[in-house]
Amino acid sequence: MITVDIEARTSRVRTWKRAPMIVERNRLAYRHAWAVFVSGFFEPLFYLGAVGFGLGTFIGQVPFGGESIPYAAFVAPGMLAASTLNGAVADGFFNPFFKLNWMRTYEAMISTPLGVGDIVLGEIIWAQSRGTLYSAGFLIVMLALGLIESPWGVLALPAAMLCSAALSSGAMVLTGITKQISSLEKVMTLIVFPLFLFSGTFFPIEVYPAWLRPVVELMPLYRGAHLLRSFTVGHITPVILLDVAYLLGMLVLCWWVSVRLVRRRMIL
Repeated sequence: MITVDIEARTSRVRTWKRAPMIVERNRLAYRHAWAVFVSGFFEPLFYLGAVGFGLGTFIGQVPFGGESIPYAAFVAPGMLAASTLNGAVADGFFNPFFKLNWMRTYEAMISTPLGVGDIVLGEIIWAQSRGTLYSAGFLIVMLALGLIESPWGVLALPAAMLCSAALSSGAMVLTGITKQISSLEKVMTLIVFPLFLFSGTFFPIEVYPAWLRPVVELMPLYRGAHLLRSFTVGHITPVILLDVAYLLGMLVLCWWVSVRLVRRRMIL
């Protein structure tokens, strides 16, 4: 009988206007754990210092958009994109995984007027908010270090918000397909780490073998890093429209898929 009731509730057509309730619930849960919430900001900052300014002194200039820019100015937008990935992984994958599989939080939520669509959208918005917070702090650091070289840099924050939303929706898909806690390490090793390392975050795409470049260009973090780099450097071309379309498409598609995956998991 419980399964039938859940199935009926999760199959209901909804407008998802209750998603902000999930955001408010998460905000209250974090009100005494703010140190954990902001910790993800420092990892890309350390990479920027060690790689951008440390290794960058030996590299000098790197190509981007037919021009040469300082290596630190190249790496910084990549680390900015990585900060959105941190927020997506933390609150779009890890926390929802435990809520779905161990804490049974979503089963309690579904007994209220909330539906699966509300839950998934609320978690995506929350993870996107966390990534946006990281991005805003990182942009302030970039501005202080003189790594924003163009007035177009004012669009870097909206671009980071879009990148964070797309990655957060993708993280919710991982939540829907990951069933065992032993699979968390596999997801990090096979998906998250390669995404971080091979998305043009540290090196221009020109240094990759020709056969690997199309693969790199298909990675969502590459599209986000390219969009952010275009704004902070001031290299504005029609390619940024492709970046925006890719991230918007990923957001909508992954949101649609994750709703159905989580619904199936809760029914079963």
